[in-house]
Amino acid sequence: MGYIDIGEIRASFSMRIGQILIESELISPKQLSNGLEYGRAKGIALGRVLKLLKVMSEGDIERALETQKLIRMGLSPVLALAALKKAVKSQGTLESALQDCDFSTFSKSRTEKDETQAKAKFIELDYAAPPDKLIEKGDKLLLADQCEEAEANYLSARGVLERTLGRNHLDLTPVLIRLGNTYMATDRFEQAEECYEEVLILSIKSLPPNHPQIAQAYESLADLYRARGDEAESMENFMRALDILERLLPANLSLYASILRKVAAHTQVSDKPVEARRQPIGELLKQAGLLTDEQLQSALRMSKQTREPIGTVLRKNGMVKERDLQSALKSQFYVRQGVLTEALATELLSRAARRNISLERLLHEAAILSSDESRYETYREIATEVDNLVAAESNGGASHKDLAPLAYKVASLYEKVGDKPQAEIYYARALKIWEADIRGDLTAARACASLAKIHQSQNRMAEVVPLLFKALEHRQQALGSNHDETIETLEDIAEAEILQENAINALNFIRSALASREALGQEEAKLMRAHLLLGDCQSALNNYGEAEAAYLKATEFAQAGFGSASPALAAVAEKLGDLYSLKKEIKNAGIQYEYAMKILQRAGKLSGDAGDSLKEKAEKLKAL
Repeated sequence: MGYIDIGEIRASFSMRIGQILIESELISPKQLSNGLEYGRAKGIALGRVLKLLKVMSEGDIERALETQKLIRMGLSPVLALAALKKAVKSQGTLESALQDCDFSTFSKSRTEKDETQAKAKFIELDYAAPPDKLIEKGDKLLLADQCEEAEANYLSARGVLERTLGRNHLDLTPVLIRLGNTYMATDRFEQAEECYEEVLILSIKSLPPNHPQIAQAYESLADLYRARGDEAESMENFMRALDILERLLPANLSLYASILRKVAAHTQVSDKPVEARRQPIGELLKQAGLLTDEQLQSALRMSKQTREPIGTVLRKNGMVKERDLQSALKSQFYVRQGVLTEALATELLSRAARRNISLERLLHEAAILSSDESRYETYREIATEVDNLVAAESNGGASHKDLAPLAYKVASLYEKVGDKPQAEIYYARALKIWEADIRGDLTAARACASLAKIHQSQNRMAEVVPLLFKALEHRQQALGSNHDETIETLEDIAEAEILQENAINALNFIRSALASREALGQEEAKLMRAHLLLGDCQSALNNYGEAEAAYLKATEFAQAGFGSASPALAAVAEKLGDLYSLKKEIKNAGIQYEYAMKILQRAGKLSGDAGDSLKEKAEKLKAL
């Protein structure tokens, strides 16, 4: 028989330990995020995780937990955090750090705390309970850092399962994993290893060779070896897990990315000087298996004869793909900067090539390069949504209405992080699914418009207008002809037609959009764009008088809608300057360019691309 002390669980108010660690500056937000992710995966309390990952020492973790208890008892969080910082800095006790602090905010005494603990309730373990209930109890206890009681529940569940199923049944793996995690949390590495190896053996015997559960068993062993200090064995098991998951991608992308982050986060870069870490590009490609030794020697000879860089020789002679060469150059750069070790750079370069993607994308998938917490979270969301999409596609009952929005969401997330090629792939997938039987769908319309924008940025204009017409059709059916989104699509079509030098076609669309906006009495900002596009159409048709009138109208709306120091007003002034240049009115053109530059200067935008373009135009006018 055993007993569970739930006194600590019952606390109604406290600062979370993660909040305490962040506010006392003992860990970074990224380290907290990684720790919580690991803890959720393993079912281990955060303090144990941070010790296992060697982010914090055991002494500092104990000081932080003691701080949390004092806050629960009523000590001011400000006072408690100040004492924690002092204790960590001096590596002394929290009690000695508190002696220099003001105790007027300490609302409960030690005696009161002892009385509270004495009243703690106890729950008797029920070894006759069903195994799933025992496991559920154990999970709650382990999260509460009550490892002995959790272990008792898990061992009871294991005993029940072995009596009913035998010792070699796959259904034993969930409780074995939890037992392994419990032993890890209490530094009993040999017992944890036995559990994880048993999980691996059962999984290999009972499951297909590429099953993700086998990869997770290798990951657990890798975590164990890392915590024990056996880095070589840890890395070997991480790589075995990645080998399995690569065959399953894009399913399980989130697990794959999580392992990549672990590998990169714990790989120590050498303290050698930067120059000593520089590896020749040819050697890097050879070690990654992308270039044979014979090819390398041949390329070196040609490089010596022609005096061309070896990268140029490799590219010209088709010895490596352009994408792999660029990835190798990036890899070389990251080694030189100390972001990756040579061994890790080579390994990741090889894996990127096998997956037929760039090294940059592989690193971004795992958020290895991202110090921006929001981008890290977005990549993690991408991985989760890709898993959801693959799971839905593998489900025969999933309908088009289920799949297309998932693909659209993945595409929009990729666009959010600036990965246009991937966004394009998933927008196209969403549209292909919708095309079968969906009409008047607003999400489909937005997918069309987003994909058109990507194609326009790539100068693939022939593909832009058809997509915009599809967006227009969906929006007209769903929203009617006078809705803002429908009118905006008409303007987008007009803009695309102008860029393709079809100004006559554009004129019809922009007139229709402008008439609708005026009829609706819309705000100045939206009327500005319509008049600006009208001016572009008339200018392209050499109707300079009409163009000037449209731009002047756009100027009025820009001033009213955005103010006198807005980039929008500067853009209209630049358009007027361009028009006057076409009409050979050099003085008026110069006035408009100078006016636009002053606006950008007031807005603090003169040093950007728009300011550079204006300066260049002004210089050309002066030369004339």
